[in-house]
Amino acid sequence: MSEKLLSIKEVADQLKVSEEEVKRLVDIGEIPAYRIGGTFLRFRKEQIDAIRTEIDDVEEKEPEHAKPVLDVRGKPTHHMTELEREIKKREPATKQYDYSFFEKIKDFFYFNDFYIISFTIIGVLLFLIFRK
Repeated sequence: MSEKLLSIKEVADQLKVSEEEVKRLVDIGEIPAYRIGGTFLRFRKEQIDAIRTEIDDVEEKEPEHAKPVLDVRGKPTHHMTELEREIKKREPATKQYDYSFFEKIKDFFYFNDFYIISFTIIGVLLFLIFRK
């Protein structure tokens, strides 16, 4: 008999995070996931239970004053939990790249070539139609 895999919504409910946060954690490799049919994300219950246990252990070790302040929906307001801090440390820093003027112009033409060609053709056609 095959095991029942959990959906994104079920995992989000179990970990008490949003579905977008579950997807983000899968993308950075914090939560193991399986793609069914190349599209649908599914999770093994045992692995999610282990992650939930790890979160509970971290929350128990935190002193009361370090626990996050929750808003009405149960989401942390401005304090970060230990797991969030750990995830933040593991995320790669984005590299800032300063584009030269030439690169910006090149990108403009690359991404807008359809519009430039269309307006040019329309302009030529209008010129041909309305000339005397």
